[in-house]
Amino acid sequence: MGNADDLGVVLAVSGWPPLDWLEEHPEAWEHLEAEEEHISARVRDRPRTPETDPFAAETELIAQGVRHQGDYRVVEVGYNRYARPSLEEAIERAIQRGCKRVVVVPTSFTCGGVPVELDMPRKVATVQEQHPEVEIIYASPPFDRQRHVDLIVHQVERHTGAPMPDAAGVRRLHALKVGETGVVADLIGGRDLVSRLAALGFTPGASVMVAQNFGRGPIIVTVRDTRIALGRGEAGKIRVRPTEWPPHRRGRRHARRHGARRGRRDPGTSHEE
Repeated sequence: MGNADDLGVVLAVSGWPPLDWLEEHPEAWEHLEAEEEHISARVRDRPRTPETDPFAAETELIAQGVRHQGDYRVVEVGYNRYARPSLEEAIERAIQRGCKRVVVVPTSFTCGGVPVELDMPRKVATVQEQHPEVEIIYASPPFDRQRHVDLIVHQVERHTGAPMPDAAGVRRLHALKVGETGVVADLIGGRDLVSRLAALGFTPGASVMVAQNFGRGPIIVTVRDTRIALGRGEAGKIRVRPTEWPPHRRGRRHARRHGARRGRRDPGTSHEE
């Protein structure tokens, strides 16, 4: 891949009116809100397919992933507008399925300190009033900023076909080939991931060797005399300074070159000193 200066990244963001404008023009905003509600009511019950509503199809796949990875019994999707079930209906479904705590998580990651949908908290509060026996938590944005950054960088790397160049002399762990070694320089990512990697032994200064790396999928490395399998995303959060040869491999290589010669006996010499 070329130099980092050759690549530009543009973040596509849905805009939001400035709050002072909303305060100065409440009628215009109320009119826009009323129009959206009108359109939402007309299309909410329209039949959907992955072709006609790819957004809903992708959201359902995300829900399946959350259900599997979090091992949650109940994961519902609720739409604030334009589709069913509505946000309120989805919360009601979770309650009807026996949930005593319900966490409502928006799928938009950033909001600049303001909820992406200003009426989401109000809708959650309304359902909470109707069900005081259930704890309903609105997990409002912003999300962990570092994880959001990691996600964007991963997306750039995935679509450009190769990892972004690192600082001079430092590479991502998944960029090393089988048999190559390195010394951990640092860990990047969210606090939870960094803590987990450190607990596995990937602390600055630790030596690592790649035992398996097919260029895709998980890799297997040895760190602190332990073989560990890592996802490529996890390995990409470990930055290492490559070393020329692992000591044990260098020793084997040296032995292959010189061991036989040392082992040969001169016909005229004896085993005894």
